[in-house]
Amino acid sequence: MIAKLRGKLHEKKPNSIILDVNGIFFEISISLNCFTALPDLNSELIISTYTIVREDGISIYGFLNDDEKRLFLLLNSVSKVGPKLAISILSTCEIVKLKSAIKNRDINLIATAPGVGKKTAERIILELRDKIEEFEVAMDENAGGLDDDIISALVNLGYKKVDASSALKRLDERYKTFEERLREALKLLNKL
Repeated sequence: MIAKLRGKLHEKKPNSIILDVNGIFFEISISLNCFTALPDLNSELIISTYTIVREDGISIYGFLNDDEKRLFLLLNSVSKVGPKLAISILSTCEIVKLKSAIKNRDINLIATAPGVGKKTAERIILELRDKIEEFEVAMDENAGGLDDDIISALVNLGYKKVDASSALKRLDERYKTFEERLREALKLLNKL
């Protein structure tokens, strides 16, 4: 299994990237949320991955951080939800909103993802409602790793590591998710 890849961002599209890892070019499927956080082309990038090997080929899915990867794996574990549909759901909803929708049984929000109807949304809620609490505990335990991922993302965007770390230390405690902390850190860094 390939857990992470590090290389130069050769090409990026809203649903995939091509990463140059020492002359080997990997095509990696990503969510739209991951796409919006990508650095410029030819920048160094470390991306968490999940690999699926089937008779007809190998597919690699990439994630902003380990939390997005864990949520992808949870979605992929739901019957009749494959990896492409899981990526579609992650592209439509931020992690926090998706967790909230599952916990609060918000079928309509989950059903906004392309390819997800009301029955699939109901199945996702039914199968993941209890598991989502375990996911939140894992996210809390990994809070230090979250800031490390954000610092890595900011360095990939061209900021100095010391500036990125300083910006994260100044953030308000109410910002808990990767997306929120990254967005607010970028705001602080852009004021410099």
